Amino acid sequence: MIMPAARHNFQYADNLDGGGGYDLHVHTTASDGKLTPGEVLLQAVRLNLEGLAITDHDTVDGIGPAIEFNLKQKLALELIPGIEFNTEAGPNEIHILAYYLDYQNASLLQKLQELKRSRDERAAKMVQRLKRLGLPIELDRVREIAGGEVLGRPHVAEAMMEKGYVYSIKEAFARYLGYNQPAYVPRYKFRPEEAIALIKQCGGVSVLAHPGLIKDQRQVARIAEMGIDGVEVFYPEHSEQQTVGYLEMAQSRGLLVTGGSDFHGGLDERGKLGSIRLSRERIETIKNRLAQGAADFT
Repeated sequence: MIMPAARHNFQYADNLDGGGGYDLHVHTTASDGKLTPGEVLLQAVRLNLEGLAITDHDTVDGIGPAIEFNLKQKLALELIPGIEFNTEAGPNEIHILAYYLDYQNASLLQKLQELKRSRDERAAKMVQRLKRLGLPIELDRVREIAGGEVLGRPHVAEAMMEKGYVYSIKEAFARYLGYNQPAYVPRYKFRPEEAIALIKQCGGVSVLAHPGLIKDQRQVARIAEMGIDGVEVFYPEHSEQQTVGYLEMAQSRGLLVTGGSDFHGGLDERGKLGSIRLSRERIETIKNRLAQGAADFT
């Protein structure tokens, strides 16, 4: 059995000693990140990264600006278009990463609009519940914090912090916004298998994000059996035991091995940009899997 997640001192997935490599899990202000796409790219250059994947939650709005900034500034970073879908399997929140997908695909954009509407409605309901709990915040302020992008629980939590109701986002989730807490509102039911199928339709590869954070570890094997392409083995909050366990699982099932920092910026507890780096060889393996998949349809 793979044990629950715990922090450890792994810094680089492929022993790159801080030079080069790819970070395949990066967020921007398009979802709940603190830095704009351009700011993220400049930081990546300073850290000597070869490339990165923009993987915002349920939106691809950061990809275009990142590509444009990269070209305009002649940064020569390899940008991988991606996304992180938030899905659910029963009470378990399952995140599915996608890489190299057609981020302008009509079916994808339609689904993302549907998810955005559901997130807006969810945020409004959470605000209503907090008001009934004697913790009033303004929905307009939550939208301001989100910067007009996809609304999420972290934005609600920040509004609560401003009011002095909680000291941290972590406390807001633990006491009010987390699963089974008094202001929790179930998300739109988007199942992992739906996300995997949509990613395939958009020509991308699908990867199970941070499996160590999934409460019911039996779900990891179930997701692997749904036709997913890979597993995020290397992750800042995975213990050494978890990392080894997921690596063995991926290898035994013929799944891609990926990793990333889950960088959000700011002063949160997530990984620093480039704290997990994959080698160019692993990126080539992903590209080869994509090429093979395309060949299977010709």
